[in-house]
Amino acid sequence: MKEILIQEYNNTQFLRIPSITPKNTIIYNFVDGATCEINGPVSKNYRIKFFNGSTSELVHETTITNNMWSRTSAKYFIKWRIEIYDEDTNELVEIYNYNAKGKRVYIHIDSTALGDSLAWFPHADEFRKHHDCEVIVSTFHNEWFQDNYPELEFVEPGTVVENLYAMYGVGWHYNDKELDKSKHPKEVKTMPMQQTSTSILGLPYKEVKPKLTFPITEPAIPGDYVVIAPHASAHAKYWNNRKGWQEVINYLNGKGYKVVMITKEPLGDEWHDSKLYGTLEGVIDKTGEYPLEDRYNDIHHAKAYIGLGSGLSWLAWTTPTPIVLISGFSKPYTEFQDCERIFDYTPSLCTGCFNKHWLDPGDWEWCPEHKGTIRQFECTKNITSQKVIEALNKVLNIY
Repeated sequence: MKEILIQEYNNTQFLRIPSITPKNTIIYNFVDGATCEINGPVSKNYRIKFFNGSTSELVHETTITNNMWSRTSAKYFIKWRIEIYDEDTNELVEIYNYNAKGKRVYIHIDSTALGDSLAWFPHADEFRKHHDCEVIVSTFHNEWFQDNYPELEFVEPGTVVENLYAMYGVGWHYNDKELDKSKHPKEVKTMPMQQTSTSILGLPYKEVKPKLTFPITEPAIPGDYVVIAPHASAHAKYWNNRKGWQEVINYLNGKGYKVVMITKEPLGDEWHDSKLYGTLEGVIDKTGEYPLEDRYNDIHHAKAYIGLGSGLSWLAWTTPTPIVLISGFSKPYTEFQDCERIFDYTPSLCTGCFNKHWLDPGDWEWCPEHKGTIRQFECTKNITSQKVIEALNKVLNIY
């Protein structure tokens, strides 16, 4: 038996396959922050450095062992560079640079509001084009956009999305009235509202209008008309000139224009009319609950739109209709720039409280610096009807 075994051994063909040395695996993702995970059987200490690849700033540094992970607190877009070192030898193990090309990225718009949704959604598609990646997007109003953005994958808010390379949430996120700095690289009130999305997504800012799916039908109102939307979600947003709206309506009627009022807040309701200093006369009443596509169609066919810092003004912005926007509680940079902006630049006047203070949505009479005084809402009390009429003359070519 011994001789047989020796003979078989000598006749064995050796494949000379090299032995496999155990090694650890490094995994990266950018879902709710930059994450580096090291898995494997080799017991080793690693020093992980997370750099802003655009500025070379060291954002976060930590030491982990195999079968552990580390994540940054910053959840907004940063062009990350991650360096991994052997903690014992200080030897560089690997450098990884953020690259979303061809990968799956989930962008969720975290607001139900009309204006926020219209302002922030378009840059989800801009992110897709900028990074040449596959973008999954959720909004609370997917039906407004879905048919016109076939390159995007739409999901409902709260949907679990698999196999992601990165994820970003676009919205205004607060912790006890303080901005959540882990989700925002800059103070949102110091920039245009639409720049919220480009700031979080790391894109160069430019004003981009969304392509809405609302059909354009025949005008519901014959003849030339101007649409007005004099109501808003806080008294501070109103045009608080007692005679302003009625004087503008009278002027337009005198020039042969019908005036159509389209707010959800009803005309003829005592409480709502009191915020306009009386029931407006000389208007076509289309107030109340109308589908948004109906509002869109009325604005689209109008010769001009006059409104405040409200969602309907953002809807008007998506149409080709010229806009006259009246606001004193927000600085002129806050809303979109494609409009005739009416603002009182008197140096001694209190303006722009929205850009300086946290808006209390539960306080209808919110005026953080002058509530209960003669100066309450002075930011718009002094805006004259003549200023609005001059802007209308410009957009309507009245000379």
